[in-house]
Amino acid sequence: MRTAELLVEGVDIDGAPFVDERLRPGARWAGVANALAAHPDAGRIALVGHDPDLSDAVALLTGASSVRLRKGGIAAVEFRGDPEPGHGALTWLIDPDLYRTDPMPSAPSEGEPDRRVTRVSAYALCVDEGQILLARIAQGYWSGTGKWTLPGGGLDFGESPREGALRELTEETGLTGEIEDLADVLSWSGRWIHPRDGVDEAYHGLQIIYRARITGGELRAETGGSSDQARWFTREEASALELVELAAEGLRLGFAAEG
Repeated sequence: MRTAELLVEGVDIDGAPFVDERLRPGARWAGVANALAAHPDAGRIALVGHDPDLSDAVALLTGASSVRLRKGGIAAVEFRGDPEPGHGALTWLIDPDLYRTDPMPSAPSEGEPDRRVTRVSAYALCVDEGQILLARIAQGYWSGTGKWTLPGGGLDFGESPREGALRELTEETGLTGEIEDLADVLSWSGRWIHPRDGVDEAYHGLQIIYRARITGGELRAETGGSSDQARWFTREEASALELVELAAEGLRLGFAAEG
């Protein structure tokens, strides 16, 4: 609801957002279709929500095999006639970096950066009895403060990704586990003036996600580290949280079998 209110304020829409219980997290197409049909005179409708539901909806409506919206992303899907799965055209997609007002300062786009950094990190995707394990980013860690992510982090020098994912799992949640298989590898890059030392930095991040099974330990929050809470959430509960992109992808992967 708060996201919808921000949209209304930001683009100067008349009226308040309309809440439709058929659009709760995990909604299927029948619920979405009925919600749209409740506004037969509207030529344009904005559906506001969280991932993985929004990305899944855009993929369903356009017939794409996969669509991934970053947090704060906006997609426009147009139809000739009534909205039907696979009949929509993705006419534009706006990345939040195009309009956000609080990114890290960008470096000049020309010339070579003063520093190039590649960081490899490993994460544990733990799903058990319909719940996913997440950790909250602690105060002072870039723009991610207060958002939820998968347990994990950067590898120590010479450390294997599997060992690093399990080490971070225990450090951030108090739980122990074992790796089941590789879920995905994410890659992203950026360039900015680093806020700590003012250096023009080009950054490449590789994030390795492993499916992991909990084997023991007792759930607790990390103290003095990069996270300050650890909790299990249902898919619906996690969808309502502020998630970093990594966690949104983990949510999609963890509940992919449910559709």
